[in-house]
This record gives sequence, C-alpha cells and structure tokens, in this order.
Amino acid sequence: MSWVLLVDDHADGREVLAEFLSFSGFDVEGCESGEDALLRIASRGVPGLVITDLSLGQMSGVDLARTLRSGDGTSKVPVVAVTGHVNFEDTDRLFTEVLPKPIPLPRLVASVKKALGT
Repeated sequence: MSWVLLVDDHADGREVLAEFLSFSGFDVEGCESGEDALLRIASRGVPGLVITDLSLGQMSGVDLARTLRSGDGTSKVPVVAVTGHVNFEDTDRLFTEVLPKPIPLPRLVASVKKALGT
C-alpha cells in the first residue's frame, strides 16, 4: 500500500491528522517542513500522496509542490494543499486539491482515498 506524507509545521495539527488517517487505515508519516519532506522522500521513497500546509516556514507548501512537480520520480505524485488562506488560488495547478482549514476529518479521508485510488 502507498504511504502518505503529511507536512505541517504545527505539531498538534500534524499529529491529529496523522493519527486520524492512521486509524482510517493509511500508512502516514509526518514531518514539519518542506525540507524534511524532501529528505523523507529521499530516504523512504516516493509516497502515494503528499498533504501539505501552505504556510510552513522557509520552504512553503507551494515551493514543496513545485519541487515535487519538477522531480523525475515525484512529478506525478498527487499533492493536496491544506490552508487557512481562504483566497488561495492554485493558478499554476500544482495541487490535486486544495482543502480549507479546518478540515472535516471525513472529507480528508475521502480526499486521500480519491488521490490514492482506493
């Protein structure tokens, strides 16, 4: 089964989402930055899905998605953005889906299932 990479710089939010997705049957790994996400992919391999907050720190979720889109092995990985920015527009079409915070957990599970094709 494909694994899910969850990227959020807020530990509490990351842990809640990761725990809920794990209880829903998904193999989830969380990390706190875009840089950490790239290192995790380099060590573990390409995930089936990346869920990222847009506001992370030095490397934003948009920067992370752009980096993944330009990578040989990661260009087709679905990337779901999670954001509190209600006016965010994905003009570059980097994201498979953009989910506004707070995310209803059943909606998140449905989005993960859709992205993974399960």
